[in-house]
Amino acid sequence: MTRYLLAPFPLHGHVTPMVALAAELVGRGHQVDVVISAPFAEVFREVGCTVTEIAIRPRGGVPEQPTFGHRLRRVRRIWDVFREQRRLTRDLVGRWPTWEPTVVVADIMAIWAIRAAEAVGVPFASFYVTYAVSEEVLLDEVSRQLGPRAAGLVRRLRLARIQPGLRRRVTAGAAKALVNTVPELQPARESFDERFHFVGPLRREPVGTDGSAAGYSDDLPWDRIARERSVYVSTGTMFTRGPEFFRKIADAFAGTPWLVVLATSHTDPAALGPLPENVIARQYVPQSAVLERCDAFLSHGGMNSALEGLALGKPMVLVPRAADQREIARRLAAAGVGVVVPAESEGPRFVAALDAVTADRDIRRTLTELSARMGRLNGPGAAVDVLEKLALETRHSPGHTR
Repeated sequence: MTRYLLAPFPLHGHVTPMVALAAELVGRGHQVDVVISAPFAEVFREVGCTVTEIAIRPRGGVPEQPTFGHRLRRVRRIWDVFREQRRLTRDLVGRWPTWEPTVVVADIMAIWAIRAAEAVGVPFASFYVTYAVSEEVLLDEVSRQLGPRAAGLVRRLRLARIQPGLRRRVTAGAAKALVNTVPELQPARESFDERFHFVGPLRREPVGTDGSAAGYSDDLPWDRIARERSVYVSTGTMFTRGPEFFRKIADAFAGTPWLVVLATSHTDPAALGPLPENVIARQYVPQSAVLERCDAFLSHGGMNSALEGLALGKPMVLVPRAADQREIARRLAAAGVGVVVPAESEGPRFVAALDAVTADRDIRRTLTELSARMGRLNGPGAAVDVLEKLALETRHSPGHTR
């Protein structure tokens, strides 16, 4: 048995793949400690981890059209974030005798855990919830969005170092890097060294195969979702969409054969007003359970959602917003499993796109092949293999006393 310390970042999209990793570690008989804020503690306890709750500032969603006041508050919070990182680093170092882990697994955004691991001399594995970023990946994105001259300027000024995934501690200091992706979704894979392991998808099996969502108490019409032609609409929990987008989707699908399940995240469904009979809106739903029953997926293109859509073989209409989402959406479309539709498009275009992707035999054939291949992958198992090897190397290293 090996003792591991896991440090997720407190956002749903960051916690979900870390939970899959934690469950696999516990399943193999390892002792797993987790440091996380209270709202995300219980899900780790449920899979058998020992959780230490720490006070981490909640991270809210980023509005589609931020006001000047919102931008100003974000600038003011930068100093608060730096102070929080120092506070949490001191807190973790002080608690270290409680854990004495052999290996630390730290989300690249949980910089406090990386600093603490370095301070006490324990090896850590960086944890990427989306594709890994190198300077080549970033410059390619800048070139595509702003042109080659802008990319050249970024290279000369070494601005790439601002990106969290390129921080010295995250990259140079890591013994290993676990990346929640598959080859089709990793840009410039050849630019990464042997420490990087592309182990995705880091996901647990869907729940609720008996017609309900196991572990959830809600009033979703599960039989209807499975029986009717249905689409699941989710725009994520960080760079999500506002009520205008969800209202546009609801109006566009009114009177169509589609049953629409909206996950509105930070938008209160009540803000959408009365909805058509064939549109269901909830702030949060058990995504795996809903998606496995639907015929298609209208998604923001976040990595967890992309991998889930591929694994379950769902044709996708993609409405990306953040930079990594745009890259993932572009790659999904290039792989032949969906289409990208700009968020500002008129509502009927989304209906037409969904009709098209679900009727496209080439998309169906490609999804069948990819879903079968992903079904043979064991992302959590591959990740734990890497960690167990690292733990073994650590025990045999000179000077190791734990």
